Amino acid sequence: MTLSLKYRAHFFLIAFAVCLSSCVEEIPLNSENFEDAIVIEALVTNELKKHEIKLSQAFKIDSTRPNPLSGASIQVTGNRDYMFEEVEPGRYFSIDSFAARPGIEYELNIRVNGKEFKSDPTQLTGNSNIGELEANRINYLGEDGVAITLNNKSSPGGTNYYRYQYVETFKFNSNYFKHKDLILVDGLPVEVPKQKEEYTCYQTNNSQEIILANTNSLAEDRVSDLLIKFIDSEDPSLSNRYSLLVKQYVISRKAYNYYKILEELSESNNIFSQSQPRFFDGNIQSTNNPDENVIGFFDVSSVNTKRIYFNYGDFYNPEGIRPRFVPFALCEETLPSLDNLIEQLERNAVRWGGVTTSGGIYVLPARCVDCTFFGTNEKPDFWED
Repeated sequence: MTLSLKYRAHFFLIAFAVCLSSCVEEIPLNSENFEDAIVIEALVTNELKKHEIKLSQAFKIDSTRPNPLSGASIQVTGNRDYMFEEVEPGRYFSIDSFAARPGIEYELNIRVNGKEFKSDPTQLTGNSNIGELEANRINYLGEDGVAITLNNKSSPGGTNYYRYQYVETFKFNSNYFKHKDLILVDGLPVEVPKQKEEYTCYQTNNSQEIILANTNSLAEDRVSDLLIKFIDSEDPSLSNRYSLLVKQYVISRKAYNYYKILEELSESNNIFSQSQPRFFDGNIQSTNNPDENVIGFFDVSSVNTKRIYFNYGDFYNPEGIRPRFVPFALCEETLPSLDNLIEQLERNAVRWGGVTTSGGIYVLPARCVDCTFFGTNEKPDFWED
């Protein structure tokens, strides 16, 4: 299958035009001229749930982590007032569940550290269903792998602008299935039946990149062959069974331009880590200090979701060597001395591997036997085998 690249080319031209029209003067990306800014991640959808808002303080380029902003008073106003409470540093959830409704203007109001911030009035911009998700084995930029692409249905309202997020979940196995464990009893190693599931696990990851689509210049409002995710053939996530849940948000043109600039300027997994506050023209402003730097956009969107599953054997030889978290070359059996074995068990570094003819105990690196080093052994409620 050939992937359509017309959307990405069109996206770049729009972002470039937005930058020119805003007369943005680029600032060298170094920590000496980095300016403090509040970072606001706020999304309200038409889903009936407790919505989340994140607050943090922008951090220097040479810093390794964001600074969550605590102690804020947050309110979303619409057909009624919705208050938010802090559940952990920088993360706020609405006290009551609610769903955004068409025709109602919503505003975000934040007070923190004596500062006040307010968003522009924002409404739902329409709705559009996801038509199909497809998975195909392709060669993408010289790499073999599986591409997941999206096609959405035409919407009579002409929504035109879309943002996508995904949640990937995959099932995988450890390198070895063992039916026994080694535990320490009174300071000595003892063989026992397997204590927990360590062979089959699941891992779940949220998307980090910004994925956008724009159908404004097309004859109809239809997204075709949009690349959502490419998975390299050597990625362990392909080794057994894979699932991707795609979320499609219908957004406004202003929201699209904001996210597009973020997409073009960001080069790391954290979209705020290497970007300067004055680059961004969002819809949230300080009400008591017009010079206050704010990075953020209050988005009110309709959302539709669709999930896809596939197996390793759908695209690759099921009898072949599957990608692993730990290469088999690093899973060598060893026969440690008693003292060494006790020390390794205390560090949770090894697992039972087998028994020699003379009664000695072979061990394997724990990461080669215990899949919970890389995920959870609890099957997700939604999972379908």
